[in-house]
Amino acid sequence: MRKGLIVLLAALAVVAFALPAMADVSFFGTARVMPTYYSNFDFDDGVADAPTLNEGGFTFGEHIRSELRLGWKAGGDKWKISMIAESDLIFNKNNADRSFYTSSQVPATGSSTAIPNAGAEFGIERAEFIYTFAPALELVAGWPISAADIGTGGLLYGDDHPIFGIRGKLTDNLKYQLTYITVQNTPTIGAHESTVKGDWRAYLLKPEFSLGMGSANVTLSPIVLFSDNRAQNAKIYYYGLEGIGKFGFIKPSFEVIAADGEFRSGGPDIQAYAAFAGVELGLSKAFNPYIAGRYTSGDDDATDSDVEGFVGVTDIGRFTPLMGMDGNILGEHMSSGVYFNSPLYSYAPDRAVGTHRYGGIGNASSGDNPGSLILAVGAKGAISEQLSYKAQVFGIWFDKTENLSVGAGKTVTSVDDYAGTSFDLQLKYAFSNNFSATYIGSVFLPGDGIKDQQPAGADDTFASVNTLQLVWAY
Repeated sequence: MRKGLIVLLAALAVVAFALPAMADVSFFGTARVMPTYYSNFDFDDGVADAPTLNEGGFTFGEHIRSELRLGWKAGGDKWKISMIAESDLIFNKNNADRSFYTSSQVPATGSSTAIPNAGAEFGIERAEFIYTFAPALELVAGWPISAADIGTGGLLYGDDHPIFGIRGKLTDNLKYQLTYITVQNTPTIGAHESTVKGDWRAYLLKPEFSLGMGSANVTLSPIVLFSDNRAQNAKIYYYGLEGIGKFGFIKPSFEVIAADGEFRSGGPDIQAYAAFAGVELGLSKAFNPYIAGRYTSGDDDATDSDVEGFVGVTDIGRFTPLMGMDGNILGEHMSSGVYFNSPLYSYAPDRAVGTHRYGGIGNASSGDNPGSLILAVGAKGAISEQLSYKAQVFGIWFDKTENLSVGAGKTVTSVDDYAGTSFDLQLKYAFSNNFSATYIGSVFLPGDGIKDQQPAGADDTFASVNTLQLVWAY
């Protein structure tokens, strides 16, 4: 009895000491189920489609993708923790409810080449850890969504790479962030090698100046980012300026970025540029039109001593406020179709040509790419409390076409600069606070700049995406 009482008192003491450190934990989550159909990303109805990469893996044609997220967060006066576990997969018999699947095509479970169903096992997709020492000094770590310019054109960087940094509010009109980004860190196991071999790190400094007040204000943010890309033996300094304003119902935004770098092996210098500008008019709840343009410089000679095709760390055009749409065709993996060569999330054809790579998602984007100019007109709004929409039209040009090859059998001598036209329509109906359905229909009509690259006799046709997003949230 006495021994049991001692144990009980000890347990109570442990709990008492632990109580001040405990905090409420809240849970949240989403389940997105997306029946989707991809068609003709190669712009040729007479040729079988190539597999296309999305967040769930490689697929083509009709498929059902799910993005299942379970999040939890906790915090106090000075600290915050948030984590999201995610399973993102394309449904099929082999992965919907199995960890391993055995058939004549798949090695037996337990063998060295067995194929696990990794998608059905939750992993930490995003994590953010914050400690606030003072308003001017906040420590941030983890792998949340971090960005240099996702609020404007997304030309330079936006992703959920691991980061470590500080940020804060120095005055009422001045904020800053200083972020160390680990993009790639891949030592060879069992080998003695340089501690930086295969690495890719980036360092971002971004102050933010707020001017004006009320209905007339503007935020200006200089950008300095150093990309130390040892994996591609390149080092690049990016210098830029981002601006976001509001003047009554007029909402302008812009960014300009210059890339200045070199390849460490004594290769060509890197001199490239990118820019974005747009204006949205907040006319009413139901109708907010916009006009915008984004530009990335292209290269005109892959054999000379200058690399002029712009490549950011990660082009994140798909998720930007004006031109972005999560699920439109230009933000999909157009590289699978070869002729426009933009990777997932990117609006720029920066995987074209393939030489002098110095960045981009997967570190696979070429400094000899043709660049692009996209002019956009669109509108968005809420027709009712439940029904909202976004519609937009893009005119798409290549900046330079000298490095693009004319298709076999074609009589033209060079590739035209007009890549094509895309149309996007997004309709969302919120049945409740916890369930909504969104339809996205998106097409890319090839212009002569794409047709000239196709072989003679190609059955050129439009590429398209049709997606229904069913979203449960809590």
